[in-house]
Amino acid sequence: MPRVPFDPSTDYYRVLGVGTGASVEEIQAAYRKLAKAFHPDLNSGSSEAAQRMATLNVAKSVLLDRDTRAIYDQLRGPRKLYTEPLRSSTATAPPAPPPPATDSVTVRYAPYQSTARARYRVVSNAATRAERRAGLDRGTGILLLIAVPLIAALSLYVFQAVQVSIEPLKAASSDAILAPGQSNRPTARGAADAAFQMVHAQPVSRDLAMRVNNFILARSDSTPESEELRADGRRLVRSASQGDTETWDATVNHICQLAARC
Repeated sequence: MPRVPFDPSTDYYRVLGVGTGASVEEIQAAYRKLAKAFHPDLNSGSSEAAQRMATLNVAKSVLLDRDTRAIYDQLRGPRKLYTEPLRSSTATAPPAPPPPATDSVTVRYAPYQSTARARYRVVSNAATRAERRAGLDRGTGILLLIAVPLIAALSLYVFQAVQVSIEPLKAASSDAILAPGQSNRPTARGAADAAFQMVHAQPVSRDLAMRVNNFILARSDSTPESEELRADGRRLVRSASQGDTETWDATVNHICQLAARC
């Protein structure tokens, strides 16, 4: 495929007024001469000059690219070959050929330069789409870079929560049996005794602390002893999360006292 889209039915040699064997220097010289006559800066508001300038740009781009020029020479079909640049007795440029197709060519103006007039170049729409895709790929990469760690952390949290919820609790001690006169609730002492058995002689563990805290919340009541036991459960979770062995041991000792074992 040619690098620059072109219309094979348009004679770009005639547009620039050069022969089919014109060199790079001849093509550039012819382009500069015609650009001075049809430049939009010198023909303000002239749609004909703008159209002619666009055609000149396409012609220069096609003929200065060796591969594109070779393909154009094969596709444009048999026609009269120009062996010399067209000459005119007047200062006007040769008549403009039919305008090329504009659905595949975009004219972009270069940034303003203080030392020269604004310049412009012809680029294909395929190049524009490639630039947009590159910008989209960068944006997608940044989004993935932010989203992937968040998704991984959320998945780990859900996995740990499921483990805690499905792990069976240790059997309660005999002291956790319902106290006399209470037919539906265990005593605070019995809950403290069961919690002490779960953490006694165990190393600091966040998973163990969460299980004990859930057990205490499920079996505590509104008594002052239960309030202390709930506070011990929270201290166990906090000390395990921070790796505070001293607080962990002190909390286990207090649970032991509530269970009347110490």
